[in-house]
Amino acid sequence: MPSIGDIANDIKAQLESIKSNTLGTQNNTNTIINHLTHLDSTAQLGFANLAQGLAVLIQLQIQNNDLLAGNNKQNATIICWLGDIAHVLCDIKHNTDTEVKLQKQMSATLLHIDDVLELVHAREAMDVKNRYDLEKRVDECCPKKEPEPQPCFKDCESPRLPDYQPIKPDWKPINYTTK
Repeated sequence: MPSIGDIANDIKAQLESIKSNTLGTQNNTNTIINHLTHLDSTAQLGFANLAQGLAVLIQLQIQNNDLLAGNNKQNATIICWLGDIAHVLCDIKHNTDTEVKLQKQMSATLLHIDDVLELVHAREAMDVKNRYDLEKRVDECCPKKEPEPQPCFKDCESPRLPDYQPIKPDWKPINYTTK
């Protein structure tokens, strides 16, 4: 039978073994806690950086939207000016048509002068005048139909864009602090 001293030594050895195992477990637990704390602070910093980056991207998108709205207004102005230019060109075309009519009248007058010069004498000039009078009476009786002015252009369809209504986000990045 073992003696009480032997039993006490066995119990003491087992207690020493438990003590050393508990100390190793505590060391391992402290190491795991340190790693988890580092991982937690790294994740918090990462999310904070991500939030700040998203905030910057949102601000840049807002600025981009403002610039695009200004560009939209400029395009509307360009379309307006192009419409005005088209109307001015139409007026020029109508004036050109009037000038062509005037040139035709001048051509007729020059033909008359040519006819008079060909005849050289007054009697012949009277014949020319009578001929023109006859043509005038025929024109009064049966006037030649003047062509209608042709349309200058078809109105362009200008797209109507909705008014720019920027979205004002109330989101602000969260400030994280490390522990």
